[in-house]
Amino acid sequence: MSDIPALTARLSDEAIGFAVDVVDASHVATRLEALLVRPTGRPRTLPLRALLVALLLLALDDRALDLKAATKVLYALDPRWRDELGVTGEARTHQSLLARYRCVRYLFHLALSVMDPSTQVKNRVVAQGVLDAMASELDDDEIAARRSRLEGVVNDLLEASVRVCAPEELAHFDGSVGLDATVVPLFARGPSSRAGTSSSDPDGGWYVREGDHRDVVGPKGKKLRKLFWAQEATIVTMGRAPGSAPTHPNLVLAALLTRPGEDPGASAVRLLNSVRSRGYPASFLGADRGYTQVRPERFHLPARALGYRVVMDYRETELGRQANSDGAVMVDGCFYCPAMPEDLVAASAEWRRGTIDAATHDARIAARTSWRLARKGPPDRDGYERFSCPALAGHLCCALRAPSRGAVGAIPVLNPPRRPDKVCTQSSITIAPDVGARYRQDLAFESPQWARTYATYRNTIEGFNGYVKDTAHESLHSPGRRRVRGIAAQSVFVALLLMAANVRKIAAYRNLVANARSDEVVERARRRRVSLADYRPPPPAHL
Repeated sequence: MSDIPALTARLSDEAIGFAVDVVDASHVATRLEALLVRPTGRPRTLPLRALLVALLLLALDDRALDLKAATKVLYALDPRWRDELGVTGEARTHQSLLARYRCVRYLFHLALSVMDPSTQVKNRVVAQGVLDAMASELDDDEIAARRSRLEGVVNDLLEASVRVCAPEELAHFDGSVGLDATVVPLFARGPSSRAGTSSSDPDGGWYVREGDHRDVVGPKGKKLRKLFWAQEATIVTMGRAPGSAPTHPNLVLAALLTRPGEDPGASAVRLLNSVRSRGYPASFLGADRGYTQVRPERFHLPARALGYRVVMDYRETELGRQANSDGAVMVDGCFYCPAMPEDLVAASAEWRRGTIDAATHDARIAARTSWRLARKGPPDRDGYERFSCPALAGHLCCALRAPSRGAVGAIPVLNPPRRPDKVCTQSSITIAPDVGARYRQDLAFESPQWARTYATYRNTIEGFNGYVKDTAHESLHSPGRRRVRGIAAQSVFVALLLMAANVRKIAAYRNLVANARSDEVVERARRRRVSLADYRPPPPAHL
């Protein structure tokens, strides 16, 4: 287990040693150096390992990620550390500092050149046609190889920060994760349609977010929106079971950058696959409505194939009946008896429209339980699942089924199907994994268990997004602290910031455990946000 040192304006030996250990644990520098070997030219005075250590030190110390600042860090190190990192030369004058800075920039962009999947030229504001003509010629295989290499570098760095934890600190992680995409604004303006010029960072895209319910209109009655020239970071974070005491820190396990809205399902699957390939278990996966909209073969089916049980929400237009198989009807993600009353089918949709109150909604959701098909076992290796009629389990009393021993007091089926399908005539049916795959989930939608699970993992990822955007620390939302262009450079810098956030999370978790305050976190999570006791006036003073 690595101890996390306190960081100060003057980097201590403990801080430097910690950064060296984390970078070495990632093995990123070693693998990339093998790709940077050149048969000609003068020997480099700076190894990639040293540069990564300097950048990580900046991130851990809440400083902006800047190559000139990294240069100053490297050449201000104690000679012992410079020897350890293979840093040669001096930077005692302004001219020598600029010379070393050029070496740092050359090395950084040389490393990016072997993992940059973009063909666009950066740092040029020219006519869009001119920029397109300047683009590199890379075939699809080379682009895919570079993208894979870049994502591998990012996730290996993140894994090294997770492994700062001791095995016993991660032993209780059950594989449940939160998934989300968050905006990463770029230090560049977007292309100008009026002037016909390109952006200096052509790897970005327009990120538009409409105003929320608190400020939906501006002073002239126009709907507000947030517009950024940005990239989008898809992030997977660890989660804990609803209502449980902290048994491990919730850390980022994987991340990648893309243009906003670019194939979110496939991006998520690549991250989940990376997490599973590193030996982590799979359990619940909390995802918002944006992932409900993608094609099932791009997200839902691969996620289930990796062992994840998706917990998600739906749009109002998607509520109610969603699919059917052999007579079984999928309602809000689960399979039910085809004779389930219409008021139970429409419970979620009517609640969303505001035509029923909360008590009626909760009662109807609870009543669905008796009508749900009984699962006969876990899915087979191909994802097929066997279900049986709820009347066979004694939950319903149906004229199409012989009374079972447990049928006394069971709910009567008043309108059985006139033309019974297999679900009503066979002892069980087998449902293929692609039936209703876009909406399918294991937990009954809007049941108490679903609500707790969904809220827990969605709040976990949303909380981390806010945590890493804290302007006092990583400030992910501040493009001025990442003044570098291109998706490869931004990916590396974002990875370093997420590593620093992970380290902060680990330190906070260890402090929580050391002070025996884990139970306070559970109590705080259960506390109601509003109480009449908060509004009770104090007793009048006696004169």
